[in-house]
Amino acid sequence: MLTLDSPRIGGQAAATLRPRRLRLNATLRRMVRETVLSPADFVAPLFVRYGRNQRIPISSMPGQFQLSVDQLAVEAREIAALGVPAVILFGIPAAKDALGSDNYRAEGIVPQAIRAIRTPRRIWS
Repeated sequence: MLTLDSPRIGGQAAATLRPRRLRLNATLRRMVRETVLSPADFVAPLFVRYGRNQRIPISSMPGQFQLSVDQLAVEAREIAALGVPAVILFGIPAAKDALGSDNYRAEGIVPQAIRAIRTPRRIWS
């Protein structure tokens, strides 16, 4: 409803609309509220390479490392203990090809990393 004290744009009264459609139920309110982040909202990137006992810093990504499979398992457990629910694995193959075939092999670097993270006990269900 327009009244004499309504805001004016170009000399004409402008209606102030306050749609409440985003406040209809708890689900919508939760979706449009201010952003709140917790460790449970993150996915940690892990870079895995062949070798043993390797932790090579990635110069372009401070705080990130290329980890050998044995080091990766320890890192994944620490990440899980911090409350981060997931990791994404980036495999660094011994030899690259156009198809990324090392990741498809049963003994490829990413399958090895998955097995190392899941044993001796399962971290994520």
